[in-house]
Amino acid sequence: MGPPKAAVRIAAAVIALCAVAAGVLPAYGVQTTTFGLTAAGGRTKIVHEAQAAPIHDGIVVYNRTGKPITVALDVVGVTRKSDGSYSLGASGTGLAARVRLDTRSLRLPGKARQNVGVTIDAPEDLKAPVYAAVTGVANPGQSTGVAVTERLAVLVGVTPRTDVSATSHTAGATHKRTVAVVVASVLLLALLAILIAAVTLRRRRRPTGEEAT
Repeated sequence: MGPPKAAVRIAAAVIALCAVAAGVLPAYGVQTTTFGLTAAGGRTKIVHEAQAAPIHDGIVVYNRTGKPITVALDVVGVTRKSDGSYSLGASGTGLAARVRLDTRSLRLPGKARQNVGVTIDAPEDLKAPVYAAVTGVANPGQSTGVAVTERLAVLVGVTPRTDVSATSHTAGATHKRTVAVVVASVLLLALLAILIAAVTLRRRRRPTGEEAT
Protein backbone atom coordinates (compact mmCIF):
# COMPACT_ATOMS: atom_id res chain seq x y z
CA MET A 1 0.00 0.00 0.00
CA GLY A 2 1.55 3.28 -1.12
CA PRO A 3 1.85 6.44 0.96
CA PRO A 4 -1.15 8.77 1.08
CA LYS A 5 -1.25 11.62 -1.42
CA ALA A 6 -1.08 14.24 1.28
CA ALA A 7 0.18 13.62 4.77
CA VAL A 8 0.60 16.39 7.29
CA ARG A 9 3.27 16.34 9.94
CA ILE A 10 3.28 19.09 12.57
CA ALA A 11 6.81 20.10 13.48
CA ALA A 12 6.30 20.65 17.18
CA ALA A 13 7.81 23.76 18.62
CA VAL A 14 10.20 25.17 16.17
CA ILE A 15 9.16 27.69 18.74
CA ALA A 16 12.04 29.46 20.28
CA LEU A 17 10.34 30.20 23.57
CA CYS A 18 12.36 27.55 25.35
CA ALA A 19 15.48 29.01 23.76
CA VAL A 20 14.45 32.42 25.10
CA ALA A 21 14.28 31.00 28.61
CA ALA A 22 17.67 29.36 28.21
CA GLY A 23 19.17 32.57 26.84
CA VAL A 24 20.48 30.95 23.66
CA LEU A 25 18.14 32.52 21.11
CA PRO A 26 20.17 33.90 18.16
CA ALA A 27 20.08 37.62 17.45
CA TYR A 28 18.06 37.19 14.25
CA GLY A 29 15.09 35.68 16.12
CA VAL A 30 13.60 32.34 15.10
CA GLN A 31 13.55 30.85 11.63
CA THR A 32 13.17 27.73 9.54
CA THR A 33 14.54 27.03 6.08
CA THR A 34 11.38 28.67 4.74
CA PHE A 35 10.70 31.80 6.79
CA GLY A 36 11.69 33.74 9.89
CA LEU A 37 10.02 35.73 12.63
CA THR A 38 11.59 38.29 14.97
CA ALA A 39 10.73 41.35 17.04
CA ALA A 40 11.29 44.71 15.36
CA GLY A 41 14.67 46.29 15.90
CA GLY A 42 16.57 43.01 15.87
CA ARG A 43 15.26 41.94 19.28
CA THR A 44 14.39 38.35 20.11
CA LYS A 45 11.28 39.18 22.16
CA ILE A 46 8.87 41.98 22.99
CA VAL A 47 8.70 42.93 26.67
CA HIS A 48 7.32 46.20 28.04
CA GLU A 49 6.43 47.70 31.39
CA ALA A 50 2.67 48.17 31.81
CA GLN A 51 1.31 51.63 31.09
CA ALA A 52 -2.05 53.35 30.84
CA ALA A 53 -1.85 53.97 27.08
CA PRO A 54 -1.69 51.20 24.45
CA ILE A 55 1.83 49.91 23.78
CA HIS A 56 2.90 49.99 20.13
CA ASP A 57 5.61 47.65 18.84
CA GLY A 58 6.13 45.33 15.89
CA ILE A 59 7.52 42.14 14.42
CA VAL A 60 9.35 41.37 11.19
CA VAL A 61 8.37 38.41 9.01
CA TYR A 62 10.78 37.38 6.25
CA ASN A 63 10.81 34.85 3.41
CA ARG A 64 14.04 32.85 3.23
CA THR A 65 13.21 31.19 -0.07
CA GLY A 66 13.21 32.45 -3.63
CA LYS A 67 9.52 31.63 -4.08
CA PRO A 68 6.42 33.43 -2.78
CA ILE A 69 4.97 32.15 0.49
CA THR A 70 1.98 33.00 2.65
CA VAL A 71 2.48 33.36 6.40
CA ALA A 72 -0.50 33.13 8.74
CA LEU A 73 -0.08 35.00 12.03
CA ASP A 74 -1.87 34.50 15.34
CA VAL A 75 -1.54 35.51 19.01
CA VAL A 76 -1.75 32.79 21.65
CA GLY A 77 -1.59 32.75 25.43
CA VAL A 78 1.65 31.72 27.13
CA THR A 79 2.30 30.26 30.57
CA ARG A 80 5.73 30.46 32.15
CA LYS A 81 6.61 27.25 33.97
CA SER A 82 8.53 26.92 37.22
CA ASP A 83 11.63 25.74 35.34
CA GLY A 84 11.68 28.97 33.31
CA SER A 85 10.35 27.47 30.09
CA TYR A 86 7.18 28.60 28.32
CA SER A 87 4.08 26.70 27.29
CA LEU A 88 1.89 27.91 24.42
CA GLY A 89 -1.83 28.08 25.04
CA ALA A 90 -4.88 28.68 22.90
CA SER A 91 -5.44 31.54 20.51
CA GLY A 92 -6.73 34.72 22.16
CA THR A 93 -6.37 33.53 25.76
CA GLY A 94 -4.78 35.48 28.62
CA LEU A 95 -2.64 38.40 27.48
CA ALA A 96 -3.21 37.30 23.87
CA ALA A 97 -6.74 38.74 24.11
CA ARG A 98 -5.12 42.17 24.59
CA VAL A 99 -2.64 41.92 21.71
CA ARG A 100 -3.67 43.11 18.23
CA LEU A 101 -1.84 42.62 14.94
CA ASP A 102 -2.09 44.95 11.95
CA THR A 103 -2.63 41.88 9.78
CA ARG A 104 -3.08 38.14 10.24
CA SER A 105 -1.92 37.02 6.80
CA LEU A 106 1.09 37.99 4.67
CA ARG A 107 1.93 37.15 1.09
CA LEU A 108 5.70 37.53 0.76
CA PRO A 109 7.60 37.42 -2.54
CA GLY A 110 10.91 35.57 -2.63
CA LYS A 111 13.50 36.93 -0.17
CA ALA A 112 11.08 39.66 0.94
CA ARG A 113 10.33 40.85 4.44
CA GLN A 114 7.54 42.87 6.02
CA ASN A 115 6.95 44.71 9.27
CA VAL A 116 3.71 44.01 11.14
CA GLY A 117 2.49 46.36 13.86
CA VAL A 118 1.72 44.92 17.30
CA THR A 119 -0.50 46.80 19.78
CA ILE A 120 -0.73 45.71 23.43
CA ASP A 121 -3.36 46.87 25.90
CA ALA A 122 -1.71 46.27 29.26
CA PRO A 123 -3.95 44.76 31.98
CA GLU A 124 -4.91 47.11 34.80
CA ASP A 125 -3.45 46.59 38.29
CA LEU A 126 -0.89 44.10 37.00
CA LYS A 127 0.84 42.33 39.91
CA ALA A 128 3.00 39.82 38.03
CA PRO A 129 4.41 39.51 34.50
CA VAL A 130 2.03 38.11 31.87
CA TYR A 131 2.92 36.61 28.51
CA ALA A 132 1.60 35.86 25.06
CA ALA A 133 3.24 34.92 21.76
CA VAL A 134 2.89 36.02 18.17
CA THR A 135 3.01 32.85 16.09
CA GLY A 136 3.57 32.33 12.40
CA VAL A 137 2.88 29.39 10.11
CA ALA A 138 4.12 29.40 6.51
CA ASN A 139 2.21 27.87 3.64
CA PRO A 140 4.47 27.50 0.59
CA GLY A 141 1.48 26.58 -1.54
CA GLN A 142 0.36 23.36 -3.21
CA SER A 143 2.80 20.50 -2.84
CA THR A 144 2.90 16.76 -3.33
CA GLY A 145 4.05 14.20 -0.82
CA VAL A 146 4.56 15.05 2.84
CA ALA A 147 3.69 18.57 3.91
CA VAL A 148 5.55 19.92 6.90
CA THR A 149 3.93 22.66 8.95
CA GLU A 150 6.39 24.63 11.07
CA ARG A 151 5.25 27.18 13.61
CA LEU A 152 7.48 29.93 14.96
CA ALA A 153 6.74 32.22 17.88
CA VAL A 154 8.00 35.48 19.34
CA LEU A 155 7.43 36.04 23.03
CA VAL A 156 5.37 39.06 24.12
CA GLY A 157 5.47 40.08 27.79
CA VAL A 158 4.14 42.84 30.02
CA THR A 159 5.65 43.47 33.44
CA PRO A 160 4.16 45.42 36.37
CA ARG A 161 4.80 49.13 36.56
CA THR A 162 7.51 50.53 38.80
CA ASP A 163 6.21 51.09 42.35
CA VAL A 164 4.32 54.40 42.12
CA SER A 165 4.23 54.88 45.90
CA ALA A 166 8.00 54.58 46.12
CA THR A 167 8.36 57.14 43.35
CA SER A 168 5.89 59.41 45.13
CA HIS A 169 7.81 59.15 48.40
CA THR A 170 11.06 59.94 46.64
CA ALA A 171 9.49 62.93 44.91
CA GLY A 172 8.03 64.13 48.22
CA ALA A 173 11.37 63.86 49.98
CA THR A 174 13.07 65.74 47.15
CA HIS A 175 10.45 68.49 47.37
CA LYS A 176 10.99 68.83 51.12
CA ARG A 177 14.74 69.07 50.64
CA THR A 178 14.28 71.72 47.97
CA VAL A 179 12.02 73.80 50.24
CA ALA A 180 14.53 73.49 53.10
CA VAL A 181 17.37 74.70 50.87
CA VAL A 182 15.30 77.67 49.67
CA VAL A 183 14.36 78.67 53.23
CA ALA A 184 17.98 78.38 54.37
CA SER A 185 19.12 80.52 51.44
CA VAL A 186 16.53 83.20 52.25
CA LEU A 187 17.62 83.27 55.91
CA LEU A 188 21.27 83.61 54.93
CA LEU A 189 20.46 86.46 52.57
CA ALA A 190 18.43 88.20 55.28
CA LEU A 191 21.27 87.80 57.79
CA LEU A 192 23.75 89.15 55.25
CA ALA A 193 21.51 92.16 54.58
CA ILE A 194 21.28 92.89 58.33
CA LEU A 195 25.08 92.70 58.70
CA ILE A 196 25.63 95.04 55.74
CA ALA A 197 23.07 97.50 57.12
CA ALA A 198 24.73 97.41 60.57
CA VAL A 199 28.20 98.02 59.15
CA THR A 200 26.95 100.86 56.97
CA LEU A 201 25.16 102.49 59.89
CA ARG A 202 28.22 102.19 62.11
CA ARG A 203 30.43 103.85 59.48
CA ARG A 204 28.01 106.73 59.19
CA ARG A 205 27.95 107.29 62.95
CA ARG A 206 31.70 107.03 63.50
CA PRO A 207 32.72 110.63 62.44
CA THR A 208 30.11 112.17 64.73
CA GLY A 209 31.45 110.22 67.67
CA GLU A 210 35.03 111.20 66.98
CA GLU A 211 34.15 114.97 66.82
CA ALA A 212 32.38 114.75 70.16
CA THR A 213 35.49 113.22 71.69
